Amino acid sequence: MFQLVIRGDHMASGFKPKPGVFKEIQRTLEREARKHPVRIPIQAEAAGTGAVSGGGGGRGGVTGSEFDLVAGFFLDWLFVLQKSQRGAWPSISQLVESTGNQEFLPMVEAQGDVAVDALVQDDLVKEAKAMGRFGMLRRISLTDAGNREAAQRIERRRDNRARRNACRDAVLRWVYERDANGESTEIAEIVTSPYGWFSGELYSGADLAGAVQFLRERRLLGGTDEIPTIEPAGTECIEQYGGVVDYLNRGDGAGVNVTILGDNKGQLAVANRDVAQTQTNTNEGQVLAIFAEALREFARLLPEDQQPRYEMVASELEQEAAKEQPDKTWVRSLLDRGKGLLEGAPANLQHLAQVAKIGFDLYGQGLS
Repeated sequence: MFQLVIRGDHMASGFKPKPGVFKEIQRTLEREARKHPVRIPIQAEAAGTGAVSGGGGGRGGVTGSEFDLVAGFFLDWLFVLQKSQRGAWPSISQLVESTGNQEFLPMVEAQGDVAVDALVQDDLVKEAKAMGRFGMLRRISLTDAGNREAAQRIERRRDNRARRNACRDAVLRWVYERDANGESTEIAEIVTSPYGWFSGELYSGADLAGAVQFLRERRLLGGTDEIPTIEPAGTECIEQYGGVVDYLNRGDGAGVNVTILGDNKGQLAVANRDVAQTQTNTNEGQVLAIFAEALREFARLLPEDQQPRYEMVASELEQEAAKEQPDKTWVRSLLDRGKGLLEGAPANLQHLAQVAKIGFDLYGQGLS
């Protein structure tokens, strides 16, 4: 059974990892995992609880936690070295060096004890304490559950859907935190933080570029692809929702059923009914165009400094209306933004705003 020394520089059997050996072993295991994958139960992958969870970051969820990242490192290192059947007890400093992560050594040393405590509590590792030349040593090895989790981490890295969603959440949160701290948001710097990792593997340049583009297209981020900035919608997403997907799919769930029809004169009809709403491709674009014009007309009743926000949403609705197949997820997001603007209308326009908001609510419920 392979054991890893968490504290102290004690080494048995003269263990000295050769440069590149660790990464070669890891690549071999990943090739084997592709041939004989470890199937991950969907509920277990989505749960994200305990010391090791299934999404991004070091161990799981996007928390930017150094503790998360270090605990994930320990699982990966134990799994790789245990599979290599080495009988020595390497120190943390030597493993960090052999894996090419020297810049993380201070973080690993600072978070090592608390990470081991969490892994032991979740029955992913077991430990044996012993006295060494430099004091008490903590030797850890994987349990059966820890072996399964470590193998599943390798498989998660190939889950493109989970990786992309986690990367978007990580990028948004990283920009939000850096902006709040007055720090640079140059996206290349994310790889020096725990936000730059997915199940123990760094996001690629393509991952990060795709995430920034996705978030900028949906107005959660502004700025440039190289130096994104947080937008009000991005702040709302971080502070009030569980992630980007939750934010884009949000809705108020009002349980009213209606038919919404528009004609080429820009008139809107809303009627209550008892059956499920249907929308055709023909009238969908017309209705979105009507909503866009309604927002513009409402904005003209407001002070000039408030009008640009309405114009932005109206323009984006018109862009979707012009498409043969509007992006329904994005349309829902635009409608929610429009409703948010209407909810902040002055007191003398509240009744008119409420009528428009009802139309947005009812139409949004018909999107599937």
